Amino acid sequence: MIRAGLRFRRALQRAADRLLPPEGLAWEKVTSLQTTSVIAALVEVGAFDALGRGPASAAALAAELDLHADTLERVMRQAADEGLLRRRRGGYELTAVGDAFREEHSPTISHWARHMNTAAVRRAWATLPATIRTGEPSFPAIHGKSIWQHLAENPDEERLFANAMREMTGLVKAWVVDGYPWPESGTICDVAGGSGPLLAAILAARPRLRGMLVEAAGVLPEADRHLAAAGVRDRVELVEGNIFERVEADADVYALKDIVHDWDDERSLRILRTVRAAMAPGARLVLVETLLDPDDPDPIATRIDLHMLTQCDGGRQRSAAELRALMTAAGMRPGGVHRAGTTAMIEGVA
Repeated sequence: MIRAGLRFRRALQRAADRLLPPEGLAWEKVTSLQTTSVIAALVEVGAFDALGRGPASAAALAAELDLHADTLERVMRQAADEGLLRRRRGGYELTAVGDAFREEHSPTISHWARHMNTAAVRRAWATLPATIRTGEPSFPAIHGKSIWQHLAENPDEERLFANAMREMTGLVKAWVVDGYPWPESGTICDVAGGSGPLLAAILAARPRLRGMLVEAAGVLPEADRHLAAAGVRDRVELVEGNIFERVEADADVYALKDIVHDWDDERSLRILRTVRAAMAPGARLVLVETLLDPDDPDPIATRIDLHMLTQCDGGRQRSAAELRALMTAAGMRPGGVHRAGTTAMIEGVA
């Protein structure tokens, strides 16, 4: 239903676009860069959170948040035009979309908005013309290092990115939990699962299932706190590991959510072989990915694909056939493909 809804929405947008002069529509699309800047700025200054407490004028918000009233009014004016705010007598109020940018909204898109507006991310996108000419990923080309090294060297941005990824998992975790036949008992291992939001959701739905989380040493303390807050810490073993070198985890099912899309085929295959080395015969690997069908590209998948192109080291979205081919090359027998919402679970069996 969600995929059908996206297609219907796209058809309506294209029908509406035909009512506009092509030059005007082209200008509007180019200025969409402003939308990201407006959203990130209003998140940064706390305007969405403040409006979450009730409607207010720009002047009242400026006084509350120590901002410049006239400038805030001008920015909120475009936010209202974008459907993030709604004008009302004497001020503005949040729409349902604008509410998603509040820090307390669950899941919140606020961290992702700020991440997308960082100078490092913006510069990588600005290098897209060179990437089109050469095929060389944008971020390492412009910064001289991978995004992972950049984040490690900038702890504030690293925390922002980690928060963004946790909340983005919140967008799809219900589909992942319900859309795949996870075992009712035994052990599931979340490989490179960050602070463990997906693992926590799966364990919460299956009280007899135990979990393992494999992550870098620096991530495990945050995972410990998150899993404890989710009420599943007593059923999870935290394991330090490296997806390119060794995964020491004995489990019935291994999950990799949005990991291989960060990398080119060579390094994706290396990751899969590392996990395969830990798997006993009959164990399953589940890749949680947004599939990109070349013949019928999903609008969400195409956007993620270009973000991987500009930000990662050869990262890309793949079709189910491409992911199954990688699994086969890594020594697994491809299993089923389970789709739920905008995401998919692709299974491989050792």
